[in-house]
Amino acid sequence: MSRSHGGRDAGSPAGTARSSPKPRAPRASRPAGRPAAPRASRTPAPVSPFTGWRRWLWVGVLVFAVLIGLPLAHALFGEVVALLGGMLLLGVLLGRWTAPRQ
Repeated sequence: MSRSHGGRDAGSPAGTARSSPKPRAPRASRPAGRPAAPRASRTPAPVSPFTGWRRWLWVGVLVFAVLIGLPLAHALFGEVVALLGGMLLLGVLLGRWTAPRQ
């Protein structure tokens, strides 16, 4: 059902407003005697000349996909498929790169 501009339900017989939802009860908090579990700390990575090589590998994959994959997809499948595929690839890679680490 669609609502009219005034916030009233357009499908109800007299145009009356819906009742407001009931207030929720407050959540029960964690018991005072039980502290939060400590997080496991990571050991620092050793410093080497190849530190961070995985990031550059993915940058290389992205550059290869843009310079080789997009023109190839454009030639084989057309402009729309190439653009949609490129946006999908870019979205997945950026999502993986910016995801919070656990």
